[in-house]
Amino acid sequence: MIREANTSDAARIVRIHLNSWRSTYSNVFPKEVFDKQESEYNTRVENIKNAIRKGSSNYALLEEDNMVKAFICYGDARGDKYNDYKEIYSIYIEDNNQKNGYGTKLIKYCFNIFKKDGYKRVIIRCLKENTANEFYQKIGGKVVELEHSNIHGIDITECVYEFILGNKYS
Repeated sequence: MIREANTSDAARIVRIHLNSWRSTYSNVFPKEVFDKQESEYNTRVENIKNAIRKGSSNYALLEEDNMVKAFICYGDARGDKYNDYKEIYSIYIEDNNQKNGYGTKLIKYCFNIFKKDGYKRVIIRCLKENTANEFYQKIGGKVVELEHSNIHGIDITECVYEFILGNKYS
């Protein structure tokens, strides 16, 4: 079942996020980055609660057996280039729940919301080192830009994927 998150879900969202980040990027970022993220746990929980209350970010959760297994965060696209786009900001799935189709279900859920709201284009940003790049390509995403920035003092490259709603997977 997929449902919209409420403030009581914030702690589970943060835990999934931190666990996924650690397992996905342990070869990209030093241990200190993950330790710092853990030390900010309570602040992160409060930030997500505030985002849910204000509606500045939307979170949808995938549950099975009354347990949240994955989440997706979405909203208006960031950046002036993408004014008429929606964006999936993040999608995180616990390691032991990957390869079960949860990512596809969550993305289709968002795509359906975007289509109902009259949007035709969606972007997803993904660190170049993330194995999810293969998934985004498989479901129809096309790299339209590489963005360079710095996270935690490390230069990174993000692939910006564009999805045209109404195509095979959307």
